[in-house]
Amino acid sequence: MTIQDQESTPVTSTIVADADRLDFFPTYFGKYFMAGENLLYVHADRFVQNYQGGYWNFYTLSNGGFFAALDTDKEQHVVIADNYCSERMSAEAAGVTLMLFVLGRLLAARIPENESDLFIDLYHKLREFALEHGEAQAILTAID
Repeated sequence: MTIQDQESTPVTSTIVADADRLDFFPTYFGKYFMAGENLLYVHADRFVQNYQGGYWNFYTLSNGGFFAALDTDKEQHVVIADNYCSERMSAEAAGVTLMLFVLGRLLAARIPENESDLFIDLYHKLREFALEHGEAQAILTAID
């Protein structure tokens, strides 16, 4: 595969099977899985208007990335006062946004450099998916 082929191959998402859900956070966050999962719910509570918990779908990406999103067809209102963001988006787009915040927060938590490379890589893989997403503008506005 050439570099040009790689650039034109879209990043796709696949929902994680129920049998694999327990391994999802440990697979991507390693020993930080409890912090990563907790940060997801904390950020949802902080940034998604009227968030009251719910069932989350977990997704893997064809480029090795991942994210989680609420299992709902309802539009989500993401409000991030620090960057003057008020965006309405799908649950999937909100989940991508939240996971980008989670990965960024973990990187800011003074994780040792030899462990932080993993989260940097995962952030860039998810951002690549976000850039191709149908709601890319809303996601990018939220993480700006």
